[in-house]
Amino acid sequence: MDAIKQYMKPKWWLTGVGGIFTIFMLLTYTEVVNAAETGWGADYTANDAFYEKAWAATYLTIAIISVVSGQFVEGRPQAILAMTIGGCNILNFILVFIAAGDLEYGFTEDAVNWAPPMVMATGLLLSGYLHLEDE
Repeated sequence: MDAIKQYMKPKWWLTGVGGIFTIFMLLTYTEVVNAAETGWGADYTANDAFYEKAWAATYLTIAIISVVSGQFVEGRPQAILAMTIGGCNILNFILVFIAAGDLEYGFTEDAVNWAPPMVMATGLLLSGYLHLEDE
């Protein structure tokens, strides 16, 4: 168990996941990555593009909170934040999958789009759980 805890430190999971999400959300918001086309196909509308940008803006704030939590919070509070951010992201993914239903939304249809963020959210949750007793 100690070997797992060594690699599952909330500080690095929060900082790493937050950094990755910050980069991707900025790329999405600035339309370097065309999330509207990925989500809705080549015939996406201006409303589709707006909602993808709004989604990116929302996740950008969570990503920044993750980086700050990784760098400026320590011990049990940091573990609780990692669990909260990871758990809320997992819940968010579940709710999005339910809401997407039969829409054929590209981000829920293709595991390449949803699996890496889900693994990162699970890593955050697990890292926090393993370090709940830290001082």
